[in-house]
Amino acid sequence: MLARRLPGLLPPLEQDEALEVTQVFSAAGLLGPGAGLIGVRPFRAPHHAISVPGLVGGGQVPRPGEVSLANHGVLFLDELPEFSRAACEALRQPLEEGEVTVSRAMTSVRFPARFALVAAANPCPCGHLGDSRFACRCSLYDLHRYASRLSGPLLDRIDLYVQAERLTADELTAAADAEPTAPVRARVLAARALQRARQGAENGRLASADLAARCQVLPAARRTLMTAVDRLGLSARGFHRALRVARTIADLAGSDRVEDEHVREALSLRHLPIIGDREAQLI
Repeated sequence: MLARRLPGLLPPLEQDEALEVTQVFSAAGLLGPGAGLIGVRPFRAPHHAISVPGLVGGGQVPRPGEVSLANHGVLFLDELPEFSRAACEALRQPLEEGEVTVSRAMTSVRFPARFALVAAANPCPCGHLGDSRFACRCSLYDLHRYASRLSGPLLDRIDLYVQAERLTADELTAAADAEPTAPVRARVLAARALQRARQGAENGRLASADLAARCQVLPAARRTLMTAVDRLGLSARGFHRALRVARTIADLAGSDRVEDEHVREALSLRHLPIIGDREAQLI
């Protein structure tokens, strides 16, 4: 439900984006007769049994897959560890490059695939690991096998990790006191406008070298990042992704510079519980 709300926080498609989205849907044979230009950001949520060609594109006559149908929109993968290992690994190229290359004997076709990936997963096969009210029934073997379905290189390409706790009956039935979509969307649009004014593109589209030049990281924030590289074992990709998230957090706060608090928040959102943590919870 939360994932389906994400497109509502994004700005309307621009003319060139709408044209590209429409072209992809046309190539996939998903436009009806007389259909006009697609004007809303796509939201795609394929089933976990989807094949690799279905997810990233392929076929004897190459056709776009779900990652391209989600171009300029949102791709939601529910129960991510239930997707095949091959399908998950096939996400690495589009997440890194924003496009997919489908090669055949006589031809090679490139499809755009610049999407926001939202994935959800249970903490363990039974779903109760770390739950204070229900005991986990999984063995250590089950936990290791479940965790190993997602490779480190794939996880390294995901910027934010959020743990959602089970809601109580009172919380489910209580009147919602959440912030409505409109003011959140206004902050997102303001941050994107700030990024375009500063560098001509959103933070997500900047190359690593350009990002470093645009960030204006304060000394304390830089020291925190350097410490994280050593203590958390951040890869070069993880370092730049954390810096990009910190720059975006600063933009949302209306700050010209990346301060220590922005970096710390970005790093806290990159923490993924490892199997050792899960073993401790189980024991």
